[in-house]
Amino acid sequence: MPRVYKDSSRTPRVELFKAFVSFIKFRISARRKDQAGRLKHVLELLEHLNGDYPVRSFVRLKAANFSNFALHKKHSLPALLSKTKKLKSLPKNSLGRLYYELNEGKKDYFKTLSSNMPTDKYTDEYALFLRRSLDVHDMVHIVMDFDRDLFSEGNVLVALSCGGSSPYWKWCFIYPGLLTRLFEGRWKFFILACKILFRETPNRCASVDNWDLIHWEKLLDKNIDEIRAQLSIPSPVLYQPRYILLSEER
Repeated sequence: MPRVYKDSSRTPRVELFKAFVSFIKFRISARRKDQAGRLKHVLELLEHLNGDYPVRSFVRLKAANFSNFALHKKHSLPALLSKTKKLKSLPKNSLGRLYYELNEGKKDYFKTLSSNMPTDKYTDEYALFLRRSLDVHDMVHIVMDFDRDLFSEGNVLVALSCGGSSPYWKWCFIYPGLLTRLFEGRWKFFILACKILFRETPNRCASVDNWDLIHWEKLLDKNIDEIRAQLSIPSPVLYQPRYILLSEER
């Protein structure tokens, strides 16, 4: 197991009690509309829930034949996605161009998480891997054709879990709150949301072994339809962008 902490040889582990405390603090901050508090506690929540899951993907990525690119400061996904002019010049309907259009003029919550992620305690290589993982989150948005609304974010988390990049136990903290927002006299949407979250989305990404182990760096100029065909990801049938809208503040 490679070293991930600068000053310790230990491996991260799941800490459910701390995760529960962070979740409660996050919900309180959300109610109070305390953005700084929300950001702080969601980062803590993610760290407590992830355990050694990211480390496992990190180990496999280091063994991949493209790890010299994926874990290189100048050639990794975060570095390439920061070159907005280059992304804008890519062919229409390419992965990189769609990423640019997805984020143009919009606040990217996960980019905010990335920039505020406390990485001082990690080795430089592992910190880069964690930042890359947050960018992989956006790649999943595009490849799976998910929008930026809250329900779509829930589907991305399902895809990441089914695709080996995120632990399933995160669902215990996220989906009760997500689904209760649907169950407000809108039975039709509640049933539809469950079908999408727990059946359609997992089935669509069943062929993906691990999203972190895809060489995204070389796919940015490729046509999105070709990438979906290569990854065996079919188009959604039930899911439609902006069809199921949820309150962001509750």
